[in-house]
Amino acid sequence: MRGTMDKQLNRIPPVLVRLALILVLFLFLRGIYASASARDVDMADIRSAMLQNTDIGKMKECNNRKLMQFMGINYENYDSYLYYKSKESLGVDEVLVVKVRSAADLDGLKDSAENRVQSQEKAFDGYGTNQMKLLANAVIETKGNYLFYCVAENPGKYEEVFRHAVQ
Repeated sequence: MRGTMDKQLNRIPPVLVRLALILVLFLFLRGIYASASARDVDMADIRSAMLQNTDIGKMKECNNRKLMQFMGINYENYDSYLYYKSKESLGVDEVLVVKVRSAADLDGLKDSAENRVQSQEKAFDGYGTNQMKLLANAVIETKGNYLFYCVAENPGKYEEVFRHAVQ
């Protein structure tokens, strides 16, 4: 039976094999591109989805000054953002979504989020076991022209709501 199948495969013209491989490659790349892209959504819609479907309402919405103070991000450089932070002084819960004008800006934002996590880890190292657990599960993701950053009890829920809002 194997010999028969080998003979049948040898009858397929090489041009068809190449076309099939090109088609598979095209579909693969299209899938990767689609997973990285995002709809252009107003930040108010993302905020509304977060407020309805997560516990973000238990956090405090932060202004431009707090964004710069805690995240090192100048709001004037970006299209829009939402930033919520724990109301508790020792809380590490944070949710940040930034919409950039250009995807080239995402790397710097991602660095800012990673620096924030590292800074928080240094601050709580040795005594903040609950905070360290949350920081270890921090989510930093880029999708289309958005950066998503979350430190929370269930960051996956926030991420799911974000992804659904921009898909």
